[in-house]
Amino acid sequence: MRIAKISATGNLGGALGYNFKKVEKGEANILLAAELYQSKEGRYTMEDVLADMEALIPKNCRTKKTVFHCSLNPHPDEKLSDERLTQIAKEYMETLGYGNQPYIVFKHSDISREHIHIVSLRVDSRGQKINDKFEKRRSKQITDALERKFGLIPGSKITHREMGEVSKIDTTKGNIKKQVAETLRSVLKHYEFCSLGELNAILSIYNLAVEEVKTEFRGKKYDGLVYVPTDDKGDKVSTPIHASDIGRGVGYTAVQNRMQKSKQAIKPLIPAIRNKVLQTMRTSPKTEEELQQRLEEQGLRVVIRKNEGGRIYGITFIDDKEGVALNGSRLGKGYAANVFNGYFSNPTHNPFLDETQYGSLSARLDQSATVHPSQLNTEESDNLVDELIEDMADGSFLSTGNDDWKEAAWQRKLRKLSKVNIRRRKH
Repeated sequence: MRIAKISATGNLGGALGYNFKKVEKGEANILLAAELYQSKEGRYTMEDVLADMEALIPKNCRTKKTVFHCSLNPHPDEKLSDERLTQIAKEYMETLGYGNQPYIVFKHSDISREHIHIVSLRVDSRGQKINDKFEKRRSKQITDALERKFGLIPGSKITHREMGEVSKIDTTKGNIKKQVAETLRSVLKHYEFCSLGELNAILSIYNLAVEEVKTEFRGKKYDGLVYVPTDDKGDKVSTPIHASDIGRGVGYTAVQNRMQKSKQAIKPLIPAIRNKVLQTMRTSPKTEEELQQRLEEQGLRVVIRKNEGGRIYGITFIDDKEGVALNGSRLGKGYAANVFNGYFSNPTHNPFLDETQYGSLSARLDQSATVHPSQLNTEESDNLVDELIEDMADGSFLSTGNDDWKEAAWQRKLRKLSKVNIRRRKH
């Protein structure tokens, strides 16, 4: 069992409101309400619980953050009854020191992984603060003990890559900046990526895009990022929001640092993803839609970028479970965007069936035989060029832009590759 978050706040109405709204939508239900008013019908309402808890906070209370809010997250494979979840919540609160406090327990079922939220007060009826010294450490010790007692799957087996609930950016709901901030925090915590193009491929499912901007102030050049809400087609639907207006951790330097760290993190994931793509391509999908469908069966999403002439200039494979996005060129020379462009231009010829280039059809994953040995001496330099071209083209993949420069970059790549090959032949 994992503690997703323990928070202290002064906004009791906000903490209760978040959970009661889930109840109203049928996405949550109340498991337990300790020391709180219950109506004659046996119901608990937002108004009654709020009034009840507020009345228990002394007016002369010096503690500003009087509200305790946490969530307990069993492993997704755990199927626990309401009775067992209630028992776990009670023992957790008692051991943490909140046994005599008023608190309410909600079970959320709005995502595939059922979990519980608990709202309580951090001060007692005398205004004295509940001991929160080493609270997170003690909380971890308590959940570890509960796992052993009830035979639960340990929290250590719950991957840090697990995504919470993230909705698409909806400009009609207002507070766009807050929506963007929440989406970015979840995405940046969950995914590994090595370029803005790969980040854009991830963000596209949430109707969001990132663009790099270069400015000059008093003769000094500055690099920055802006985030742009989009529609389902990728077209801009709102004014770009500068990273500095969103908060820490989403600016140019932070994202650059994240991309550098990701380069090591993705290495062990590449062979498995490459193998899935290879096996899928060896089924000879006739259309991009068919490729997308078959990859989804393998647990992969694919984002394909085209210029106005219909040429594929970028392709990114996303494993949402592992939390990684990889441009095709990062899988190897034979997986760059131009290879897929060539295939879908003439599906009758499938280069992925060529065993001299991609290895035996019966090759095992642990052999990593997706690239022929003859390519190994050239693959690294070729990939660097492929990654460069894809990263350049992915800087802004929104279909509203002019793609002529992408085509020009493509031609420059071809000329560079030609020169590289000439030099190799001379040597």
